[in-house]
Amino acid sequence: MYQQNQVQYPPNFQQPPMAQQPMMMNQPVQNMTNSTPFPVQATCPSCQKTQTTIVESKAGSGTWKMCCILFVFTGCCCIPFCMDNCKDKVHHCSSCQAELGKFEYKVC
Repeated sequence: MYQQNQVQYPPNFQQPPMAQQPMMMNQPVQNMTNSTPFPVQATCPSCQKTQTTIVESKAGSGTWKMCCILFVFTGCCCIPFCMDNCKDKVHHCSSCQAELGKFEYKVC
């Protein structure tokens, strides 16, 4: 009859134990508030609630750098302070108003 190829092990051979699969643990969500200017879902370390952040625009170092650049080349330096795109975005918890992170505006 037809015999399938079977591996012949020596009599004292022991197979290695099966590797255990890693357990899936609930890992904390990465803090995305420093990487996006848009509202994101975040867990507040103060009140432990997971909610969508509130984003506030504030003038930061990038705003001041753009102001200096515009002053040198055009003489008008107030434009970056009037544009939200040239400001830092500060994320706050929608429950307790704690600051969760800041997305900084970069000139270049």
